[in-house]
Amino acid sequence: MLWSCLHFPALALNLVEQSLRQPRPIVIEITRQQRRLVLLANEPAQAAGIVPGMTIPTAQGLVNNLYCALQNENAEREALQQIGHWAYQFTPYLRIHGQNSLLMEISHSLKLFQGQDKLAQKILETLPTGFTPFTLAFCETAFAALLFARAHEASGQAMTFTLTELPDYSIDWLDINVEQKALLHSMGITTLGQLLELPWDALANRFGPALVDYLKQLIGEVPDLLPAWKVPEQFSAELEFIQELDNTEQLIFPFRNLLDKLEHYCRARQCAAVALQFCFTLRNRNIQSWPLALSTAQYRCADILPLLQLKLARLQLQAPVLGVQLQVTEFLPLPQGQQDLLVPWRSDQVSRYQLIDRLQARLGSDNVNGLSMVADHRPEYGWAASAPGDGKSLQHPSEQRPFWLLDQPQKLRTKKGMPIYQEVLQLIKGPERIETGWWDNQPISRDYFIARQRNGRQLWIYRNRDDQQWYLHGIFSA
Repeated sequence: MLWSCLHFPALALNLVEQSLRQPRPIVIEITRQQRRLVLLANEPAQAAGIVPGMTIPTAQGLVNNLYCALQNENAEREALQQIGHWAYQFTPYLRIHGQNSLLMEISHSLKLFQGQDKLAQKILETLPTGFTPFTLAFCETAFAALLFARAHEASGQAMTFTLTELPDYSIDWLDINVEQKALLHSMGITTLGQLLELPWDALANRFGPALVDYLKQLIGEVPDLLPAWKVPEQFSAELEFIQELDNTEQLIFPFRNLLDKLEHYCRARQCAAVALQFCFTLRNRNIQSWPLALSTAQYRCADILPLLQLKLARLQLQAPVLGVQLQVTEFLPLPQGQQDLLVPWRSDQVSRYQLIDRLQARLGSDNVNGLSMVADHRPEYGWAASAPGDGKSLQHPSEQRPFWLLDQPQKLRTKKGMPIYQEVLQLIKGPERIETGWWDNQPISRDYFIARQRNGRQLWIYRNRDDQQWYLHGIFSA
């Protein structure tokens, strides 16, 4: 087998920086023996002299506006989960390891991606933004790929190793606890080569069978089990802001981040979202909901984000925003005609559904409607407004009908009993008698005709059977 490991040594820092529009000094804070210490520092903080292991008061003395964020292990694991949804396009055999590593078994995918080099290039090209530094390491076993990725962290490139290189590496890169490493150092064992020369029984007696099992998996004596990645049925992602946002334009940056995650999720499930639900955490800790319904299922950030930008002009924030969450609970398979999600595809044309979404975002949902046919022979009652895409069609009658009906039938003059509309009309088809509506006290009794003007335009007219008066009711398209 062939495994790869994506290692993100500054993942906790990445998550904080993703909510920023402008860079600023940031550190990740941990507490050890009742001392507040710097775990990670971003580039602006490092430029000011802050280094990991420094106490927080000392770091604050170096930078006045230093932002100290507590390490959030749950958020880190959720971020790895989102990265896993993205990586699902390369292999279904994935598993999260620790707080900042993702392991992928890729030997089953090499033929699909035409070899390891092209697969590695594809991974690097499509890796979600905002997760640097990183290392991508390849090796025959999962734990070996993890060890090499940690030993060469922040390389920012794909690196391939073999198991024969393990003996030269320090035991400090092993995935074992600090106490075991300290005990090995006290025994004079500093490299993997020295450790692997010891008998398994002696190691098991001294360190326990778990260490031996780990080492056997590391060097391939015990095969790795293939993990099955599970994509949840619902999507949820959130961002907390360092500074509160008080206008809607500032929301575009976090929206793009959340929609990128949704796109990766949809690629993994081969589906598209029907509606989005945004929830804003406000300064007063209240939650403001903001739904976005789509006329057709969408999954691309590039398609959804413009709709959000249009709707933001109509959004009124109840208070400054401290964070935003995106939830999607309803999904549909891709519509017929959609190409495979693994193949990049962009249409140059705006579909009717995208047009409807844009019109609704600009004009409001109540001002954009579709048409639905109603089972009523009276032309003015034969249709009704409906939500776009929800209109119902009925079997058309054999008689021809115009698409353009007048709001109110227009009374026509006559000459020698023939109707006049700008000129005497020529009757070319009819009559079609419509006599109905007695049940709701709006009865009609009419004979409809298709009439033609000299310029060839056709009109839909009728003669009221009660008083023999002529009316213009519709106009056929040219």
